Amino acid sequence: MSRVQAADKSSPEAFMLADWRVEPSLNRLLRGDHTVQVEPKLMDVLSFLAKNAGEVVSKDDITNAVWTDQFITDSVVTRAIAALRRALEDDAHNPRYIETISKRGYRLIATVVTQPVVDEVDSRAESPVPSPALAESPAPRTASSASPFVVGQWVRGEHFYGRAAQISEILDGNRNWLWLLGTRRIGKTSLLKQLEYLTASSPESGYFPIFWDLQGAESSDELHEDFAEALLDTEERLGRLGISVSDVAADDLFTSLGRLRRRLRAKNICLLLLCDEVEELIQLKAKDPSLLRKLRRAMQSREGVRSVLASSVRLWALADQKEDTSPFLHGFTPPVYLDPLADDEARALIRQTQLGPDGRQALAASNAFDDRAVEEIRRRCGNHPYLMQLVSERCLDLSDLDEAFEEVATDSMVSFFFSVDFELLSETEQRILYAVAERSAASSKTIQLDLSFDSPSLVGSLNRLEHLGFVRRNQERRFFLVNDFFRRWLQNLPLTRPLSGAAKASHPRSPYDG
Repeated sequence: MSRVQAADKSSPEAFMLADWRVEPSLNRLLRGDHTVQVEPKLMDVLSFLAKNAGEVVSKDDITNAVWTDQFITDSVVTRAIAALRRALEDDAHNPRYIETISKRGYRLIATVVTQPVVDEVDSRAESPVPSPALAESPAPRTASSASPFVVGQWVRGEHFYGRAAQISEILDGNRNWLWLLGTRRIGKTSLLKQLEYLTASSPESGYFPIFWDLQGAESSDELHEDFAEALLDTEERLGRLGISVSDVAADDLFTSLGRLRRRLRAKNICLLLLCDEVEELIQLKAKDPSLLRKLRRAMQSREGVRSVLASSVRLWALADQKEDTSPFLHGFTPPVYLDPLADDEARALIRQTQLGPDGRQALAASNAFDDRAVEEIRRRCGNHPYLMQLVSERCLDLSDLDEAFEEVATDSMVSFFFSVDFELLSETEQRILYAVAERSAASSKTIQLDLSFDSPSLVGSLNRLEHLGFVRRNQERRFFLVNDFFRRWLQNLPLTRPLSGAAKASHPRSPYDG
């Protein structure tokens, strides 16, 4: 039986939603001296979510509660949720208030505390009531808490480090169709969000970014809906250009893309399409091959659009030539590999050099990151941004670098993303990593003799593993595992472990790895 509660038809009470005071009877949100007026229907939606805080409510639940006896499409609910997120200054991809549950609906994740209704003067003067921590799970640590390190979430702005070469290639290069290829937690989403941040805050860049998250899109309808929501997220920026979302929005994403590209082009602005979790297109191709052909044509319009895809190696499946037309990845290859940070970029991240003076002073006062510690973190993490932030945060918590290393080495989440990355590699690449893990370093000749590989196959596989950040060459041109944590995880696997079905199937060989 569903636990979703019906909407309250009486005048609802005011309540605290984290640091916002919500006053339904007045259709307004208050936070300190900041007041936001919302439309009555939006307030009805928010009140319904609050009444069912912590529960997943479907679009049908919201429709039945708020638009009683009215026929509306799902896009109306999508627009309402997007508008509420803007009012609450929430982010659909890193939510603090309203979470999207793929294929199911939405969930209010911020704590709700009922408050008495007071008069307008008192309500404006009232200090926000501190909200208790969520009962379901502790909130992830972010850069705004005691630690300056951001673990497990995308970053941008002052919390984003490195990637100057990739940013320059994407924004200043001659290619209009690019594919960012990298392992899990290497920072693909963060790079897309940084590109969005840089171009949105600099109109002179000549780009209008739209971040499109494809995660969970299992059908063409859902792909259209996801783009519609991404378009709504740009409503305020479009308005500053004199373009209304209603001018370009359509139920069909290709119609929307075409309209948006033409409106922007008339203003000498290029659409920057930033597409995340593009692996979802693999199953969409199996269901509707024509959808991908249309999508490729839209993304590769000759003028007015620059398309950036971000994914893991799984997307090589779309490089197959099984039809008369060119494969989806034609034009997006060779990929722009996202490997570990450069040494100076890694040092800057650990030292958090982009923090304000107070933050840098507090970090320096901890005495946790002297030159020796910075180099040790960098070396053992192989300049991997997620691992460096995780180790650094644990070091601040424990005040002991060795304990921090041990905690990270035994962290189940770290083991999980190592496992996922390893399973996505080909059988040849897995065997090479096993061989290299047995030595401190190994030449390509040694690997070839050990595994009886032909030279072209070995060269291509080693090249790809180096691009993906698994191995690197020392001064003697011998290969070694970049990441001590990955080495330890790999060495703990049984040497007779059978290769996975994913590895046996393998991704198509890239012609760009040799």
